[in-house]
Amino acid sequence: MGQMLETIGSWITAVIDYLGYAGVFLGMLLESACIPVPSELIMPFAGFLASQGKMNLLAAIVAGSIGGTIGCVVAYVIGRKYGHLLEGPLRFVFPLHEVRRAQRWLARHGDSVGFFTRLLPAVRTFISLPMGMAHAPFLRFVVYSFVGTAIWCTVLAYVGWMLGENWAMIKAYLHYGDVFVLIACGALVVYYVWKRKKRSRFV
Repeated sequence: MGQMLETIGSWITAVIDYLGYAGVFLGMLLESACIPVPSELIMPFAGFLASQGKMNLLAAIVAGSIGGTIGCVVAYVIGRKYGHLLEGPLRFVFPLHEVRRAQRWLARHGDSVGFFTRLLPAVRTFISLPMGMAHAPFLRFVVYSFVGTAIWCTVLAYVGWMLGENWAMIKAYLHYGDVFVLIACGALVVYYVWKRKKRSRFV
């Protein structure tokens, strides 16, 4: 797992380094289109680049939010048009157990899951498929997806911006799930600010 994350992390940083905002856009699009590229690496790295003056923080957040929303729409359309194939040929493309899990969330909570599941592990990546299969109202789906994705991108990018060169610390929390990543993000920022203030007292 650690080695795989290192490989993915290297690929993500290389793509964003090379493509800039387009790399952030592409990475978030892929994650929301059911390709598990971790946003927990994409957006903090973009935030780090912003802290170095290589990106604008707000522009990076906008690029990630729009890319993520478009990825959600792609998955929604696949679910709406080809959802019946998920137990056939498409079972080799999408993990059926995660789709089923997302379907249970949708049945339990309605189409508002398009908003709050953007902060949940695995479900966030796959929820758009069953929403398309269920023909959830498209406009509401897009709005919920954009708002939820924008919040998620903002939190992660801000953490990367605050942590600076230590942005990769967040990788240690990836396997705990996104709720714990959010908690870890908050704790890391508080600790880092406290450490900097403490250091400045003795300068």
